[in-house]
Amino acid sequence: MKKLSLFVTALLLVFGLAACSDRGGDEPAEGETCTEADGVDACWNDDEEDFLVEDDASVVLGVDSDDMGAALVQKWNADFPDHEGLLEFRNYGSADGDNSGMQGMELQQSEAPDVALVIDGEVIGKEGSVLPLHEYFHDLGAEQTNESAFESINQLDYFYLPAFYDGMVFSWNETILEELGIDTTDSDGDNLPDAIDTWEKIFAITEGSEWDADNRPNIEVPGNDDDYTMYEMFPISLDEVWSGYSSLTADGWKMFGSGDLANPEFDTAEFEGGLEFIEAFSNTNMSVDETGAIKAADEMAWRWDAYLQGAYPMSLVGTWQNVDGAEDSTGFDFRFSKMPTYDGEDLHPLMKTKGFVINGFTDAPSASSKVLNWLYTKDTMETMIDSSAYLPALQDDATIFPDIDNVNKEEFALGMQNNHLEVSGTLPNNADVAAMDVFYNLNLNDYFKEIWDGTMTPADSRAAIADDADSWLEENNQ
Repeated sequence: MKKLSLFVTALLLVFGLAACSDRGGDEPAEGETCTEADGVDACWNDDEEDFLVEDDASVVLGVDSDDMGAALVQKWNADFPDHEGLLEFRNYGSADGDNSGMQGMELQQSEAPDVALVIDGEVIGKEGSVLPLHEYFHDLGAEQTNESAFESINQLDYFYLPAFYDGMVFSWNETILEELGIDTTDSDGDNLPDAIDTWEKIFAITEGSEWDADNRPNIEVPGNDDDYTMYEMFPISLDEVWSGYSSLTADGWKMFGSGDLANPEFDTAEFEGGLEFIEAFSNTNMSVDETGAIKAADEMAWRWDAYLQGAYPMSLVGTWQNVDGAEDSTGFDFRFSKMPTYDGEDLHPLMKTKGFVINGFTDAPSASSKVLNWLYTKDTMETMIDSSAYLPALQDDATIFPDIDNVNKEEFALGMQNNHLEVSGTLPNNADVAAMDVFYNLNLNDYFKEIWDGTMTPADSRAAIADDADSWLEENNQ
């Protein structure tokens, strides 16, 4: 078995951190142990080797999957019959929103879940809304979870424990490729067919007579009486920059590659090479519309979901997508691997982590800590992985690493080893602003679309983007 490896003001942040620190500051001295959970601090008892539970405590666990939430409640009741009914779940949503994620916790306070699954970088600037974790979790996080995410998020104090990877990997539909007559032989064992292991080979396929802009191939889709016309080989993203990041890496570029979070390295030859990949893609028949014309840039937004229904022979697929269910309903065989190379360079999608925090306004800090501790055990990790599409963001040698018996997840994890982990740190001179905000706030999609439509060159785009980044950093990194 292979292992699958609203910003707060500065004043609010200071007072919020102080309030939460008061709740967690009276840890037992060495050689002492806590004997009663008082509803103020997390209470670790040495004899029990666990956190004690406040009288009449209840804990709401915020997750983003009904299946996972229900499975966790069932397991909790089986594992802790004396505390049956203590744990409830809410499909809370992990990404920021008025009623979800870290922003929801900041706005809802005690009405938000006691323990919640959130996205790593969204903790930054909202630390005043979460509880500093008991010292027990300091070692657990450092020894068991993804080291980079754990360290970068917990710079002010320990708030966050990584749990799952959140990202996309390259996928190819073996069923469709074979129907198109594309050989799926993989002679080098990288799980990527030789016929599509470079973008140059893929581009060349679409230049053949069957892929002429006026004569796209038709395929049979299992369970569908009508043939499906293949208009796109791969749905490159121009108008959504997170999933479009991989294109920018086609010449070796990496965001903050030097480690300097004040230098996104837009003004480099490697970044321009990524823009040139977009230009090269636009000069092929990879993406046409029903009239046979190459799709306009404005149409090249988020189109990944249609892949699981047979819209394209290859795509990126996210950790949140139900691949197994799609295979059951369509009969397709989806495969996963690293991305094809371009001019000998690997392309790298972005990924983040999702993990758990404790609400700083909870009435049950000790019971919530008991739940958090239980989540980071091997068998509970297995329950979460088995009842979701997630992959564990844990160290390869973690003792809590779950056993996973799922071919899709094994392949998915191998593909994800080639991803770039999104930087979670803040600007060097402004701890309230995430460094990655420079990537999301420059309207990079506008430049990508101009390159695609031929109204701007990669070189001019690189210069303009670098200037925009300098201006943004001058304003925000102080």
